[in-house]
Amino acid sequence: MEKTTTITLPAGPIKARTLDDLVHARGIPYAKASRFEPPQYTDSWTKVLDCTGRATICPQLPSRLESVMGPLTKGHALNEECLHLSITAPRDTKDAPVMIWLHGGAYISGGGDLDCYQPIELARRGIVCVNVTYRLGVFGYLRLEGIAPANLGLLDQRASLLWVQRNISAFGGNSNNVTMVGQSAGADSIICLMAAEETAGHLFHRAILLSPPLRDLKERKLTGALLSQKAEHLLTQDPREMTVDGLLALQKKLLLDPVQVRVMLFAPSFGFDPLPEEKDFDEKISEAASRVPILIGWTAHDGRPFASMMGPPNLLKLPIIGSLMETIGTWYITQSYFKWPSQCFHQQILDAGGSSTSYSFGWAGHNSNLGACHCIDIPFVLGSYEAWKLAPMLAGKDTEKVISGLGFQIQEIWTRFMRGEALDNRHIEFERDFVVSEGIFRPRDQ
Repeated sequence: MEKTTTITLPAGPIKARTLDDLVHARGIPYAKASRFEPPQYTDSWTKVLDCTGRATICPQLPSRLESVMGPLTKGHALNEECLHLSITAPRDTKDAPVMIWLHGGAYISGGGDLDCYQPIELARRGIVCVNVTYRLGVFGYLRLEGIAPANLGLLDQRASLLWVQRNISAFGGNSNNVTMVGQSAGADSIICLMAAEETAGHLFHRAILLSPPLRDLKERKLTGALLSQKAEHLLTQDPREMTVDGLLALQKKLLLDPVQVRVMLFAPSFGFDPLPEEKDFDEKISEAASRVPILIGWTAHDGRPFASMMGPPNLLKLPIIGSLMETIGTWYITQSYFKWPSQCFHQQILDAGGSSTSYSFGWAGHNSNLGACHCIDIPFVLGSYEAWKLAPMLAGKDTEKVISGLGFQIQEIWTRFMRGEALDNRHIEFERDFVVSEGIFRPRDQ
């Protein structure tokens, strides 16, 4: 029989599962919003809200990274009413560090409550973990004049931070010790939130950034304008009255636009709430640097999953030419979209007097042709091997053992950072700085 407990929040009581020494609540509403409207405070409730089952995720098309990560959204219902979060926390804890996870997916796919993102091991290390689900694609990042404001998904994320400040003590978390963690679009979101007023150093205090796609950051306003024009041209009825399937069909057409070759099509736009104008972005980041220590990194072949999306399909199918194009494309995308911009951001934080540690991740599955690709570092800190075992990027023998061993080391570094320990502004190379001993990764100097 499933064991549960009742937790009383300011808005009302919830029922959560208990897992040995942990408490796990899924689908807690942090805000409410009608279609194309900014998030608002949730209404209070009196009956116990059941937060023991899988939560919904924002309506979306199949992820373009299923060929890398596997079918991770399977089993989750799609619903526009998706402004909720899931919490995994040690039982009977107090003033514990808090982690807020923002998932990736190019702002068009994913969800906070996916099994692959469950932070069980981090919670067992004493961290109160919060996974956020927010609006995506046309529901969260399509600006339409007089209909849909920009940055709704980013406003959702900020609303979740406000919720944490007001409520996390009910789970034993310390609202003055919050680390935001994000991968890809999630990491990009955190950097945007660093530039937002009264957020960095106020609503969160540290950040761990996995493979943020920063190359196109300064092109967002133009891209958003082009996206809006294209959408207005395609629309034949008021999008507020369209079905979910109709809006997803619109999104599919927008994603076929050639502009996606240059940039991430759906993304936050500067000059719209809560973001400053583009010209003020660097100044805002420098101001935030002293308030938010950073851990930022990339994988050795971040660009591998995207290389096949960036060239002519007919040429990519040719054995020699296709292989050469993918090799060059992988190197170019990794360097220009992920590694070099992350190194620049790392240096920007240091130059502004802040604290930043960088890392690179080089392990690859033995039987995978994807290398150390985008997303491959996530299973080492979030989810279980059972949740990730169908991911093509992890194919090969001894993967479970490697994830357990190297994952232990990475989780230790993350936990130290989230507790407030300094990481000495150094660069960490996972695989070079760790060696295998009896099947377990250990620091090289041991």
